[in-house]
Amino acid sequence: MPIIIGVRRQWRNHAVVFWKSLCQYGPMTLPEDYSLRCELNDEVHTHQYEKLVPPERVSFIVLLVGEEERANEWRHLGALCGIFGQTLSDQESKNLHLDMGAFRLKVERHQEFTRYTFVKQGQFGNPFSEPVTHHVPEGWLAAIPGKTLVAAHIGVMRGDPLDAPPPLAEIAAYFETDTLAGSRAGSSSSLVFTDFRIGKDGFSRFLVIANSMLPTQNGRLLLRLLDVETYRMLALMALPEARRLISKIPAMDAELTGITGAISHGGGKNDEALLEDISQFADRLEGMISSTYYRFAATRAYFGVVANRLAELRESPLEGIPTFGGFLNRRLEPARNTCESAERWLDLLSSRISQASQLLRTRIDVRREAQNQDLLAAMNRRFHLQLRLQQTVGRLTIAVFTYYSVDLIGYVVDALVGRFHWSLDTVLIKAVSIPFVALVAYFLVGRKVRHALVNSESLN
Repeated sequence: MPIIIGVRRQWRNHAVVFWKSLCQYGPMTLPEDYSLRCELNDEVHTHQYEKLVPPERVSFIVLLVGEEERANEWRHLGALCGIFGQTLSDQESKNLHLDMGAFRLKVERHQEFTRYTFVKQGQFGNPFSEPVTHHVPEGWLAAIPGKTLVAAHIGVMRGDPLDAPPPLAEIAAYFETDTLAGSRAGSSSSLVFTDFRIGKDGFSRFLVIANSMLPTQNGRLLLRLLDVETYRMLALMALPEARRLISKIPAMDAELTGITGAISHGGGKNDEALLEDISQFADRLEGMISSTYYRFAATRAYFGVVANRLAELRESPLEGIPTFGGFLNRRLEPARNTCESAERWLDLLSSRISQASQLLRTRIDVRREAQNQDLLAAMNRRFHLQLRLQQTVGRLTIAVFTYYSVDLIGYVVDALVGRFHWSLDTVLIKAVSIPFVALVAYFLVGRKVRHALVNSESLN
């Protein structure tokens, strides 16, 4: 019992200390936020699903937008808001949801494109006879900044998972039957159909028979369909450039083969001319890579998004028509292979020209090294000749020095004999002095020559 009382007192003391500290420091707060915390957190909410309660009609437009057109987007949206009595904020945003009364508008601004989704709820007969865009001023729609990449009308009808699907002939009446594709999608087994054709009005068509009672689930399904349509078109933007490159690559490959052959076998060109050819080829190739790198990189990413969205559809086939995934995979695979092939060829040519350049530069360096060695050897030979000549001159100098020095000694002896009348033999004195004078000359002159010879041999 005393132990229990002691524990209670200890916990009471801790609680009193905590309360006092809380009163002292005020309410609990977090440290200062990271500058981009809210922006990073809200990134997961940027692409919200449009809540769809069938029947709904949807018109969807994707436009490629440049820098100049991007600057006019917000002003153009403001004009639409003014028509319907709405006010648009002066601060631009990437995503915008507007209720115009007659329809709802969702705007998504991406890096190189902008998506406009017009939605209207209400009963309809033919899902494509009166699209939502009829409620938008015609002049405003035609003046949207950008170039149209995707335009589609979507009819969202109420379905029942317990009922049999509508007859295929009834569905096909809205589409081109030769390219009709459809499936059951998602856990709700909603039915989706399209023919991937652009109609005379410039819009393609999608029909959704929604079996889900959840507006958000219907919105997710619609968003995935629109993502597939958007990103498949964006992915195919590199296809014309890839085809153009593939038509040029054989000629460039032959040119590079000729250059590498000339490096190996001469080809009548010297190394400097071959290096100039390689430099010009590399410059053209680098220009091609630089102009297509972004497009090919974006294409890889967009094909990945298409594959991901098709997987998220979780399609089940309908008898008689291909699924979205089956249709698109079969039609898109050749285009994807073409883009990847063009990119691989460019990378291979870049690698080959780099290797050829390195090979030629190595050969030039080896040749220059050999020339430098020959030059050093020639300089060494000239140095030795100069030393030998210096040695010869040194010996002649010893002889000349000895000759004139002995003559001077003779003059001195003759002068002494004439002055003091000494009986000295001048010839004998000169003969005796020759070895001594020669020895002195040898040490004064020949020593320098010997040192120069020894130093030159040590350098060699």
